[in-house]
Amino acid sequence: MIPVSPLKGRQVYLNADLIEAIESCPDTVLVLANGRRMVIADSPEVVVHRIGEFRAAVLAAVEANVRAGAPRLSIVDGVGE
Repeated sequence: MIPVSPLKGRQVYLNADLIEAIESCPDTVLVLANGRRMVIADSPEVVVHRIGEFRAAVLAAVEANVRAGAPRLSIVDGVGE
């Protein structure tokens, strides 16, 4: 989740995986996977930077878990069939 600041309203946290595109015209518009569009005050560069920081934090947490000896996740055949 990354923080974004809509033009109208308070800061919200958005699932970064739902962002399909970022437009700048002149306001920053996030195009989401469900087709919705969100106009925000943050620049496209700030949004991209926050997404990178979020993904790096996720990867760092995974690495820390692996180093701590946490069990590795794997696909289990036949689940959900």
